[in-house]
Amino acid sequence: MSATEALMFDKSLTAGEAKKRGDLRNRKPYIADKLAAIADMEEAGEISPIIRLEKSYLCNFQCTHCSAEYYMDRDLKKKETIDDRTKIDMEAVRELSRQADELGLARFVITGGEPLVMRDFDEVVAAIDPDKHYVITDTNGWFLDEVRAFHLKSIGVEKVQMSLDSFVESEHDSFRNKPGSYKRVLRGVDACAAAGLNLILSTVLINGRAKTKEFRDLCQYCTDRGVGLYVSYAKPVGSATDHPEFVIDKEDADILREMEKEFLVFSHMTPSYGSYKGCITVKGIITVTSTGEITPCPYIDMSFGNVMETPLKEILARGMKNPWTGPHRPDCLIGEDPAFIKLHQTVTAKHKLLPVPYGEGFKDDDSLDRIA
Repeated sequence: MSATEALMFDKSLTAGEAKKRGDLRNRKPYIADKLAAIADMEEAGEISPIIRLEKSYLCNFQCTHCSAEYYMDRDLKKKETIDDRTKIDMEAVRELSRQADELGLARFVITGGEPLVMRDFDEVVAAIDPDKHYVITDTNGWFLDEVRAFHLKSIGVEKVQMSLDSFVESEHDSFRNKPGSYKRVLRGVDACAAAGLNLILSTVLINGRAKTKEFRDLCQYCTDRGVGLYVSYAKPVGSATDHPEFVIDKEDADILREMEKEFLVFSHMTPSYGSYKGCITVKGIITVTSTGEITPCPYIDMSFGNVMETPLKEILARGMKNPWTGPHRPDCLIGEDPAFIKLHQTVTAKHKLLPVPYGEGFKDDDSLDRIA
């Protein structure tokens, strides 16, 4: 039995997940076939990263941990910096979609910023082409009511990833610096269910949180609702650069891995599509910034090349050849590796505009012994 066949007949799938996959196959067989082929691709030594598209950094929140803060106009204004780099347009998005499809890649996440404040959101979905790619959108939930949820479904969005950073209302609202945001998230959960949108909630794990009753209660809530909870490790980047105390330790990571056995909880380190990738830089995810730069992770502000100048296939090959991001590693590069964290902070501190271009951050002759 091939890896694809094993995935299709995976008895570990919940009834709900099996139903979702069957529904997708009936509606969009081309996408279903690409998703099912991921396991075979990885078995053959190929990669199939999710493509995060950050076309805009507009946002109505100002979160304590935001990894995109240094890309936003409000931060550039503080630094008296003007970003006059060429921005990706719809034609560039269409070309990215075409190249991704040629490589067998299947998943796009529209992120930012807050995607639901983008005036051209519908155009972005169309440019990605929801008949060829599985389209997901991130959101903080503020604008996600039932009307918006049904609209997202109608234009081809398949899944929503919504942030909930504490199951205690006051803590979530404080972390997000937005009173009322907790209630909007819970409204969004109901709206997605009504519209038939697949939903996962995402939450940031800071040091010590895995041991708390609050975190366990959130895991239980998601499991009871049949909603997956994606747990992102706090990283010392963006707004969180000033909060090194957020970074988790090995005990937090070990507790989370045990909780995955009990709840519908997963992280970027969780095995998926029949394989265990470890750290998913390049192999499992890439980020395309508003200027077309491709980084190996949402939290690493160093580029492997610009997709408006270099073919996607070549950029991915660079990432896989790099000693930091290519080889399998069991830890999170930007969340758990002190040497890389120090390198990243040293290199990015020299640049007002991020990400750091290829050759100035990541290099052809990179070494794990590199200091800066």
